[in-house]
Amino acid sequence: MVADRPRGFPSVRLDEAGSWGWLAHVPTEKERLDAVEPTVAELVTDIQLLTAELGRVGARLHVLERRLSGAGSGPDEDFDAVDEEIADVVAALRAAWDAEQEVLADSVRVELRQEVAEYDELKERRDAGRARLASGRMPRFERDAQEHEVHQLDWQIESRAGGALEAAARLDADRIAAESPWRREALLAGEKAREEIWDAAARRLERALAADARLPVWFRVGLGEITSPDPNPWVRAATGVIAYRLEYGVVAAVDPLGEPPSAGSGVAAWVRRAEVYADLVDQLQSLRL
Repeated sequence: MVADRPRGFPSVRLDEAGSWGWLAHVPTEKERLDAVEPTVAELVTDIQLLTAELGRVGARLHVLERRLSGAGSGPDEDFDAVDEEIADVVAALRAAWDAEQEVLADSVRVELRQEVAEYDELKERRDAGRARLASGRMPRFERDAQEHEVHQLDWQIESRAGGALEAAARLDADRIAAESPWRREALLAGEKAREEIWDAAARRLERALAADARLPVWFRVGLGEITSPDPNPWVRAATGVIAYRLEYGVVAAVDPLGEPPSAGSGVAAWVRRAEVYADLVDQLQSLRL
């Protein structure tokens, strides 16, 4: 009886009777090398790809570090320079700033109008109550209630008279100022100039990055590293800060936005600036998250 030969095993004759026995095949060194050679070749290829990718990442990090430190290979960049390209735009912004010093911000104007309207309503209610008291006889309890209400209204009117009169005076001055032809023209020119200064700031930023220029300290402090993978928030914040400094003449060497503006006066110029300042602060903080 001949035993079944296991598939893949070479035959070995053990005796002259024709019996066959089977021995397990031990791979040779060459066979082992042939088996692992494809795996080794694949690993070598992967290592080469990873090395090339690490080289690209390292080069990118080097560029970002240079930009973050401001150590560009190009000339020093002065984003604050008022040259011939933007001199007329900056002049229009300065004129608009002066014009807005005499007019109220929209939000302040609404608040003052509401204060005057509430004061006038109190006086109308007080006068109506007095008229009912003078109209004739009424039940004692009703007269007492009406007299009490009139007394309370007199007290409220007296306590709010100073603020209401001041609000009315500010609204009158605002109306007169807004009707001035030169002021209206300056305000319209200022709106256009703000769009132009934004475009000029975007061009300056693009040129500086393309030239690998040495960036100002305030820029590096405020903007930091370019955001990845989406650089748009970084570009938008950088453009806004450059435009802000050009519009308001900020020249602080370290602080990108200079001193915080106060909107306490309520005039349009300072309220607008305070709102832009707050928005830019939020953008700069979000870049650090």
